[in-house]
Amino acid sequence: MSYRIAQDAGLSAPEFISETSSQQRNDLVLAQVHALYSTSWFTSAGAIVTAMTFWGAYLVYTGDRRVLIWAAMVHGTQALRLLNGWAYQKDDRAWQRMPIWRRRFMGGLLVSALVWGSVPWFVLPTQDLAMVCLMMLVMLGMGSAAIGAIVAYRPAIWTWMIPLLLPLPGLLLWHQGPLHNALAIFSVAYLGVNLVFAFGQNELLVKALKAQFDNAELVSQLRHQMSLAAQADKEKSRFVASASHDLRQPMHALGLFASALEKRLAGTSEAPLVGNLNRCIESLDRSFNAMLDISKLDAGVVEPQLQSFPIRDVFRRLHMHFAGQAEGAGLHLRFKPGGKHVTSDPQLLERILSNLIQNAIKYTRDGGIVVVARTHGTDVNIEVWDTGIGIPEAELPRVFDEFYQLHNPERDRNRGLGMGLAIVKRLALLLNHPLTVASTVGKGTMIRLAVPQTDLNALHGMNLEAETVPSPIGNARTLLFIDDEENIRESMALLLREWDYEVLVAGNINEACMLAANHPEPIHAVLSDLRLRNGEDGLQAINAVRHVLGYQIPAVLVTGDTSPDQVKRVHDSGHRVLFKPVLPKELFSMLRQLS
Repeated sequence: MSYRIAQDAGLSAPEFISETSSQQRNDLVLAQVHALYSTSWFTSAGAIVTAMTFWGAYLVYTGDRRVLIWAAMVHGTQALRLLNGWAYQKDDRAWQRMPIWRRRFMGGLLVSALVWGSVPWFVLPTQDLAMVCLMMLVMLGMGSAAIGAIVAYRPAIWTWMIPLLLPLPGLLLWHQGPLHNALAIFSVAYLGVNLVFAFGQNELLVKALKAQFDNAELVSQLRHQMSLAAQADKEKSRFVASASHDLRQPMHALGLFASALEKRLAGTSEAPLVGNLNRCIESLDRSFNAMLDISKLDAGVVEPQLQSFPIRDVFRRLHMHFAGQAEGAGLHLRFKPGGKHVTSDPQLLERILSNLIQNAIKYTRDGGIVVVARTHGTDVNIEVWDTGIGIPEAELPRVFDEFYQLHNPERDRNRGLGMGLAIVKRLALLLNHPLTVASTVGKGTMIRLAVPQTDLNALHGMNLEAETVPSPIGNARTLLFIDDEENIRESMALLLREWDYEVLVAGNINEACMLAANHPEPIHAVLSDLRLRNGEDGLQAINAVRHVLGYQIPAVLVTGDTSPDQVKRVHDSGHRVLFKPVLPKELFSMLRQLS
């Protein structure tokens, strides 16, 4: 890409330089030649005015028409150079033919230098001091003025300065005389000084261009690494979602079987074993739900519902939830709302504080936790203080990373997956609540959340329900369950029948439609797995069953897929959703909502 094309596209030099250092020399020549063409318009315009002024004054002052020959030569050369520059500007693929354009420019520059250097042949000999000084002024001025235009390319300096000024001292010495000798010495010194100056400027410019190219290569490498990192993050999300789905399937069936088994073994000596099994399932379920929360936030399906409310209500619920847990750990838990009112999403804010308090209890052996709200300017700083083990300063930037646990190298599941603070960070960003942390090893940690303070005059009522509860729909006694895995169908049917539901099970959309069409009694609700076989999915199954029945039957989707795209797709469908592994109490609660 040529500099002109890149600049027309709005790109700066570093944005289109080649990525490999082996091509840097070619890029340097490309940039230098383009710089020559870029300045040729201005230098040509100045040269035309200078030439016309010189030969016009000379002709009027001396009447010597020989100068008109020189005028024709110089203006003809200038016209050819202008045409060459215009052709370069019009060539969209000039960068591919840069050697040709370089030769054209250098050829035109050489001819122009020779024509300007021939001025003494048309002016000398003359004893008129004014004309000699005018000639010297014009030639030396052209030499100096052109330096800024040709300094980018060292060969251009030689090509212009030597033919222009080197013949001048010889011609002056040939026309003997003290004045001519002095001017010859002066012109030689002037040529030498200008060459030294031009080469020095050229060296600085070349170094600057090389530095630009080096920076451009670093920028290109950085962009490549960022692209690789983004791709790796995307692959990680896809892997986690896929692994989550594959693990949720057997966990889902295990939970259903365990619930049915618990009811059958109630009151027997084996009942405690089932209780232990259920606790393990619930522990894994918490881990899966943490990954699901991250997926929901990454998918952008969580939308804050901002409202004004007193912080004491959130603190009261948090105290009710964690007081027993803190007491059981031998810790004091205190809340100091201070009568503050804030503007936020109460459910999401409560989730943030809940994760922070849970984390504080987990890593505090003695002492306690204090949650306090303090006014700071236009914000209310909600601070969670603990007297726990603390966090080393070097580890503070990582505490909000996914799966990061400072004091759990053995990866004990009872201490979580290290997702709690990652969720806190995402929710804080979503709500635009700045989050800061300070800690001292052995003394404790303070995490601060800055929440906008509410003017009491703007305070209005709030709704503390996390989700809108669907309205009761009929008496759901007959259920159609669709899943492509046989063990899931068996375990779900077993559990639902324990709850006195009549259950119809289908493995695909065709079976579900046949059951719906042939069942003599009304079907009151559909439960369907999202991912079915042969490219089918639960959304299609629900729509097909509704079409067969002829009415909008209540439906629930069951899925273990936590990829952000699928989470958003399910959310946008408007159906009720249960994420695997489904705890029996969650399923029962959902069915109660349909009954």
